[in-house]
Amino acid sequence: DSKATVSVLYWYNTMKVFALLGCLALASAKELKLKIPMRDGFKMSTNIMIPDKGATQKTCILDASTYGHGGSENTAEGMAVSLGDDYCAIMQDMRGSGDSTGEDFTLWHSQGNDTFDTLKWVAEQEWSNGIVYQMGTSADGIGAFMGFTDNPPQLKKQYVNWASVDAHGFPFPGGAYRKGLNDGWLKSTFPTQADRLIAETKANEAPGPWWNDVNVTLGNKCENRDPFPAVLVGAWYDIFQNGNIEAYECYNKRNSNTKLVMEACGHCLLQACPIYLPADAEHATLARLLGADLFAGRQSPSEIKNVTFFVMGAGDEAGLAPAVGAPGNYYTSLEEWPKFNPVKYFFTSKGGAVVEKEATQTSLNYTYDPTHPVPSHGGNNLMIRCGALNQAEQENRPDVLRFTSDELTEDLAITGGLTATLFVSSSAVDTDFTAKLTDVYPSGKSVLLNDGIVRMRWRKGTAFSADPQLITPGQVYEVEIFMWSTSYIFPKGHKWRVSISSSNNPRFEPNPNNGLALSANGPNVTAHNNVFLGGSQASYMTMPVVQKSQLPKVDVKAVIDRWFDERPASWRENIPKMREAAITSIPSYEL
Repeated sequence: DSKATVSVLYWYNTMKVFALLGCLALASAKELKLKIPMRDGFKMSTNIMIPDKGATQKTCILDASTYGHGGSENTAEGMAVSLGDDYCAIMQDMRGSGDSTGEDFTLWHSQGNDTFDTLKWVAEQEWSNGIVYQMGTSADGIGAFMGFTDNPPQLKKQYVNWASVDAHGFPFPGGAYRKGLNDGWLKSTFPTQADRLIAETKANEAPGPWWNDVNVTLGNKCENRDPFPAVLVGAWYDIFQNGNIEAYECYNKRNSNTKLVMEACGHCLLQACPIYLPADAEHATLARLLGADLFAGRQSPSEIKNVTFFVMGAGDEAGLAPAVGAPGNYYTSLEEWPKFNPVKYFFTSKGGAVVEKEATQTSLNYTYDPTHPVPSHGGNNLMIRCGALNQAEQENRPDVLRFTSDELTEDLAITGGLTATLFVSSSAVDTDFTAKLTDVYPSGKSVLLNDGIVRMRWRKGTAFSADPQLITPGQVYEVEIFMWSTSYIFPKGHKWRVSISSSNNPRFEPNPNNGLALSANGPNVTAHNNVFLGGSQASYMTMPVVQKSQLPKVDVKAVIDRWFDERPASWRENIPKMREAAITSIPSYEL
């Protein structure tokens, strides 16, 4: 069955990863194993590989990691091997991880200072030319983003995969606690520190000074950063999807040479990524080639513009591969994001979604019991099931409202941010509202594209107030649920659906509806929630509609083949191995 198939794929890919890890080492190099001192006296465990040949003073490639020596930080060595003997590799365990011992991982708060001090030390060494390029995937990538906040003068280029510039936004999207990711990752990566780190995060659910050091987009940080170029890589089903897009916008405020690649899967590759694994596997070297070209100072192929992204389409009934003949499921590459038409589809009292709202105001209601939440199934996850999974079981509950479009008479293409605007009320002083967008197949499958949430006490949107604002029971509020972004083509004959509820557990920790802080213990309160439709309080979904002609197909596979032909043989030998090396250490849900 499909579960057995993806399990075999996961096992095969994992075994291949471990076989490849030993293939990235520099053949003839001096290896240094050091403890580099930081300004506060802490010493960072650092391995450095310096080729015996090439320039006497070398450009260095840094990867600082939470996963220990021998894990994802080995990609720095893989990149140096590919680029040649004029490059050295620096592989560092972040504070409180690996051999940088101590029960003091700081949730990246110290990473700005630690990167600055490390690069300063590197520049003072006789084998360094004073130039450092930085790379990182996942937690390492977050560290890379935090590392530029102090503007170390030695840092000249970055290549970052699947990470986020907003350290408050990824644990608290819409103000709700992202339990599945935060608790799961911390317990897997820092088992002896997890309780402290989880408690510390929950105690700081409000934005404010505690987050300032790790929110790269805060204030004028983007405008004030050194204008070096970068290659940034995200994915539509990745846990940090929105943070990658924000990073691209941030970097482009100072340098238009930054490029963004949006794959389909991201971290979901670790679970064999339903539908889109074949496409991501076939095009896996695209971003790595861009990163290598950036570091080597080479011009990338003209077909690859500033924004390159996978246009998703429907899958087969088994959910293992793109459907034959379905529109979409290809790459496009543009100078900028396509301009979309924000089309409002109003929800109706009969469960429809139409462009003309009903004249008469009505409402639909449901009861949300925090002890019986809607179970999570798919989406932008890591430690729980991820990806494009069927929501039919989740939707068939009395605490879920469904709004479904008419059958499409032609393909519908969307690219951009997704927002559900709701007029709501509750019997409680606080509650959550969730939204899911799905593609409804003729068979009845309802395949998840995106979801989002808003916690009512943090309902002011992305620019959160530092203080929670409880709601008055029975009062109607207008709220927006940002569902992140996508690029997708709904095929003719399909429908699309928005499902509204108040829970998605364990992706988000269920709201007990009592109005208390996350760190407080209090009773669960059952909430009777209303969604208003029609008239002056008409709830709706905004879809970023584009024309298919705005998404021209680029044969990325052919471009990659030609790319390798025009590069040194070492690139073809080593660059395909870099993704496997990067993801080996990352924990994930086991199928």
